[in-house]
Amino acid sequence: MLNLKRIPETQGWIQRIGEEAIRWHTFMPRMIDLEVSRVCNLECPACMRRAESSLAEIHKNDTLYCTLDRFREIHKEIPTIGSLNFMGDGEPLMNPELNDIISYAAYKDIHTVLTTNATLLTQEKLNFFKNNKVYRIHTSIDAPEKELYEKMRVGAKWEKTLENLYKVGRSGIPFCINMVLTKQNIQMMPAMVQLCKDVGATEITFLMPICTYGDDREVRPDDDVRNRSIFALTQTACRDLGVKWIFPITLNPTFRRFNFPFIRPQISIEGDVYACCYSLGRGKVWYEGYEYDVPDYNMGNMFKEGFKNIWYGEGFREIRRIYKETELTRFEVKPREYLLNLTREVMEHPTSKYDHCRICLARWGMACS
Repeated sequence: MLNLKRIPETQGWIQRIGEEAIRWHTFMPRMIDLEVSRVCNLECPACMRRAESSLAEIHKNDTLYCTLDRFREIHKEIPTIGSLNFMGDGEPLMNPELNDIISYAAYKDIHTVLTTNATLLTQEKLNFFKNNKVYRIHTSIDAPEKELYEKMRVGAKWEKTLENLYKVGRSGIPFCINMVLTKQNIQMMPAMVQLCKDVGATEITFLMPICTYGDDREVRPDDDVRNRSIFALTQTACRDLGVKWIFPITLNPTFRRFNFPFIRPQISIEGDVYACCYSLGRGKVWYEGYEYDVPDYNMGNMFKEGFKNIWYGEGFREIRRIYKETELTRFEVKPREYLLNLTREVMEHPTSKYDHCRICLARWGMACS
């Protein structure tokens, strides 16, 4: 019999079938996004961890890492976990107990997704990952050449990162390169596809930035003739080089059928449960020059209230209702002005504590998630 608990998260047919089922019945999660580190070895100027509202700032004097014992507690509360995704504003490889967590997860037949800046990877670590059910690695690389890369990823050395990317490609673990698109680097999209081909990455994801430090129009790429032509060249490069383009497909708001509140909660080191990774201490954001606050969707602490009580509680039920009522066709594209007007309406005339889910920039492909 097919055991869905043991099937890792996928973008394929299993997920599409599941998307329908979970909207009719809420199951216990088979995947969680887990904050494993609040520290990073880089000092990137646009990183969310610098925001006053980030968990890295709020809890900077508290526990910095998720321990093995803490993950055991989490697994005890959520025994259905089949896939584990390290997600937060820190670098997972900084956690001294990371391998212990991965090894324990593998022992429990839990597969792991690792997102990393790739600067701390070694062949020894990659060998360990391959032998312990790490089934996918995402590397965050915002430029395919030394000068701009080191400007955007402050503290990293391009030569070392490039060497590590080749190691990942040779490891046999499928991996994806993530690139946050800005006015600075959008012209390098085709070259980034070539980098994927060179180092052995099979997929690439282009992400819009989360703009928390000022007017996003100074950072977010414009939807103009030049940038649309870059997108077209990049699509051709992906097709010719055999690199799969994950997202986005346009420079305008493109609706994504998110599943986070149905199957995939975000859990902090303390055991606080969030509706999704985007609501994790985001604070102020800007969209098309409009400033507003992203609500803190901390749904409760699983060790004080019990995970099931939170997962099936009023807050999550309300978010799921809003999701279902406001869903559009997958990949439906709207003008930026449409989402701006909707954002103003929702933020200035709220009808629910969780109305922000209607205009979430990540849900519309206009911010990374």
